[in-house]
Amino acid sequence: MHMYPEADIPVLQLSIDTTLPPAGHYELGRQLAGLRREGVLVLGSGNIVHNLRLAHPDPGAAFEWALEFDRRIESHLLKGNHRSICEYESMGEIALLAVPTNDHFLPLLYLLGLQQEGDHITFFSDQVIHGSLSMRSVLLHGNLQTRSSYDHHRHTV
Repeated sequence: MHMYPEADIPVLQLSIDTTLPPAGHYELGRQLAGLRREGVLVLGSGNIVHNLRLAHPDPGAAFEWALEFDRRIESHLLKGNHRSICEYESMGEIALLAVPTNDHFLPLLYLLGLQQEGDHITFFSDQVIHGSLSMRSVLLHGNLQTRSSYDHHRHTV
């Protein structure tokens, strides 16, 4: 409502299927990629680092393992290295700390599945807060033509 008060943008809401492995969520995003040409906004909400059990009371705190995991994901995003992101668990201890449950991480995989050749990624709100929460937001910019007024065909997670 706040982003598009005219309600002229189709929106798709997905539920997380906890029975799928991470690569399955990525593949589902790939299957939905055609919706972008129809002007459908796909918006994911999650966190790259999300460990509430280890959260620090100081909002300015950032644990080194949280910063490292966030930086690795950022690097893989910028390089288009989707496979390494889908296989994030292979990053070892920092992945286990950063993603103790993947329900907050999986929306990123849908976004990656939507990415097409020629798209580029930018970030905002890219800080680690409370020690163990990465609020990095990812915008996917494309050059697709659509029927709607959807500004610059941005998809975000």
